[in-house]
Formats: sequence, C-alpha cells, structure tokens
Amino acid sequence: ITTTSSKINASLTFDILTVVKASQALSGEIVLERLLKKLMHLVRENAGAQKVVFAIEKDNKLLVEGYLSEDGEAMVCQSQSINSLTLLPKTLITYVQRTHEPLVLDNASHNQQFNSDPYIITHQPKSILVLPIFYQSNIVGILYLENNLTKGAFTHDRVEVLQILAAQAAISLENANFYNTLETRVAQRTQELQNTLEELQRTQLQMIQNEKMSSLGQLVAGIAHEINNPINFIYGNLTHISNYTQSLLTLVDIYLENPSISLSAILEKAEEIDLEYIRADLPKLLNSLQTGASRIRDIVQSLRNFSRLDEAAIKAVDVHQGIDNTLMILSSKLEGIKVIKEYANLPLVNCYAAELNQVFMHLLTNAVDAIEESSVLDRNLLRNEKGEIRIRTELRQHNQVAISIKDNGIGMTAQVQNKMCDPFFTTKPVGKGNGLGLSISYQIVVEKHGGRLICHSVPGESTEFTLLLPCR
Repeated sequence: ITTTSSKINASLTFDILTVVKASQALSGEIVLERLLKKLMHLVRENAGAQKVVFAIEKDNKLLVEGYLSEDGEAMVCQSQSINSLTLLPKTLITYVQRTHEPLVLDNASHNQQFNSDPYIITHQPKSILVLPIFYQSNIVGILYLENNLTKGAFTHDRVEVLQILAAQAAISLENANFYNTLETRVAQRTQELQNTLEELQRTQLQMIQNEKMSSLGQLVAGIAHEINNPINFIYGNLTHISNYTQSLLTLVDIYLENPSISLSAILEKAEEIDLEYIRADLPKLLNSLQTGASRIRDIVQSLRNFSRLDEAAIKAVDVHQGIDNTLMILSSKLEGIKVIKEYANLPLVNCYAAELNQVFMHLLTNAVDAIEESSVLDRNLLRNEKGEIRIRTELRQHNQVAISIKDNGIGMTAQVQNKMCDPFFTTKPVGKGNGLGLSISYQIVVEKHGGRLICHSVPGESTEFTLLLPCR
C-alpha cells in the first residue's frame, strides 16, 4: 500500500509540476499566433495526441484558428469556418458546443452514437477527445485531439490536466485578443496619422510647385499646431492604456505564480489596481483615440478645401467658405484675438479658389502680426483695447464683391503703404517674413482676377485691406 501511495503521490506531483510549467509557458505569451502554436504543442505533449485542432467561438460560429498535424507541424489558420473543413468530425464538435461537456471516445469508429459521422467513416480514428474551453462561464473555444495509434489514449487523469491547461489557455487567449485588438487600433491610428502626414506633404508640394512659398510657412505652422493637440491627446491616452494592460497582466501573474491563491487575495489585488475603474475607463480611452483621429481628419479636410487641389481652373466658388477655411488653418495664431465676421448674402464668385485663399492667408497673417506688434509696443494697453479682426463682405454696384479685412493693430505710415506691394519689401524682423505676401496678393487680385486691392491705414490705430472682385 505504501509503495502504491508513493507512486500515486509522485505521479500527482509530476502532473502538478507539468501543469504549472505549461501554464507559465502560456501566460508568458500575448502574441496570438505564437500563443496558438505553443498551446497546441503543450496539449499534444500532455495528452499524447497525434493531431490537435483549435477552434474559437465567434457569434455562435466555430472558426478554426490552429491545426497541429501528425508530423508535428503547427499551422495558424485565418479563422476558417468549421463547416468548410473536412479535417474534423463535425457531429462531435457540434455536440460539445451544444452540451458544454467534454467528450471522450475510446474507440470512435465503434461508438454507436457517433460512428455515422462522415469523418469517422472515412478515417476510422481510434481515440478522440473534444474539450470545451471556458472564460467567465462562457464557451470561447474547443480543442479537438485525436490518437490513431491506440484506443483509450485520453484517460481521466489526462483530461483533468487538459482542463486545467484549458482554463489557463482561456485567460491567455483573452489577454492575447485584448493585446491584438489594442495593437490593431494603435496601428489604425498610426496609419491615419501617416495618411494625414502624407496628405500634408502632398499639399505642401503642390503649393511649392505653384510658387506659393510665402504662405507655406504660415500654413504648416498652423496645421502643425492644430494637429499637435489631438496627437498629444492620443499619445497621452496610449500611456494610460499601457498602464492598464500592465495592471491586468500583473493580476494574472499573481494567480499563475500561486495557483492555490485564495479568491479573497485575488479580489484584494483587483481592488488594489482598481479593476472596476479600468473596466469603465478603458473603453472611454479607446473612444478618445477615435475622437482625436476625427479631429485630425477635419483639419486635413479644411486644408484640402483651402488648397483646392482639384480645382486649379477658374470656377464659381463661395468666398465665405474660403475665408472660413483660412481662419481654421490660422486658428492657433488667432488665439486671444476677437474675430468678427459680417457676411453679406453674396453670389458665387468666378475665381481661382486656391489662389484667392492664398490672398486671405496673407492678409489675415499680416493682421495678426500687426496686432502682436501693437501689443509689444503697449499701444493696445494704452487704448484699453483687445486684438480684433473684422471681416466684412458686401455686394457693390457694377457686380463687384467687396471683401474687407480690418485689424486694430499698429497701422502703417504713408511711406510704408507706398512700398507695401513691392517684392521683398517688409517691415518685419528677419525670419518673420520674406516681403512677398502682399506682392503675390496684388498679382493674384489685380493681374489674375482683374480686381482691385485697396489699403487704408491709420498709424497706431488700424489697417483695412479691401478686395474688389468682379462677379461674373
């Protein structure tokens, strides 16, 4: 009796050590493909199976994810429907999926209940084990094991060992799926950012080719500032998501290191990492990534509207839309400045939309610079005024559309006004401007559109530019 007891204890100790070692191997893997291969090899080693097939349940459908053949080669499938494959006895799989109970056949071809299955008739297998895998009381997958060398290969002890491994496999699969989902979403956001960057680069290249270098710097600065905010928001949330993931994995590791740990100890650790808060906050963080990406998409759309890349020819456009898109791009420079829009009911204007937007960019940028310079000289403080830009449109006689942009900045002297449209003339410090903005604007309005560009400025008080465009 003592000898028999010693053998049983030794066997039990061996099984426990085997299970712990196998569980640790599974828990250390969060990449789904490697996890599936490792799981199938461990199952075959611990069960004495020749063939292993692993399927997961999605929307009440079984999809084969992994297959380990008799020659030991593990293959990861691409979620193939179990109904489209001939490598399994579907009757047995369906039975386990319905009953949620393990199924052991010591001699499948002689089992009266299942020997009519087409697979069993064709292949005449001997030992079969079909094992359900559960996570939080829900069936998440099925393991199919087969041994054609001997009958009764899957003993009660082996089934118990496999059930323990299946429980750990369920946890590891959940972690791997979570990791895979997170990686996919991060990859999607990264691709969106990459697409945004490429879109910006294409826009910049087009503007350079159209010799619009004078406004390109302003454009890039504004867009970079606007995109930087949602990007920082996205990356800030990724840090929290990473921390949440680490906390969840720490909770799993505690259980793996001590499988006999009490439920109260696990609950205590769950409370320590604030599992309920993680459960509630994680979906919100993922949604915030979508919000940030949507914001970037909207900015890019405004940029496309501003550039009018697909509208190089003259056509009828809404000038108010062009002004609004320009204001959107310059929003970072307009912080602290009050923008007043007084739009009249205007007809569409035949023009080169991208080039007209270029004029709006130059004039609005100059208005911002004038207000900033006035603030530095304390002129606004002396007058107790805040920075203000007033944009007014109206339809005048002789089918002319008037667009005026007025600021309460530093103003210009008569001498400066006389030279302001000369190429390379600027009153700004080195690095602030190249003196081409108003020169290009004059060419676009007067020479290309047959309009007029009028300036009225009072030194120390205000400057107003008015565009007069023919409305045809």
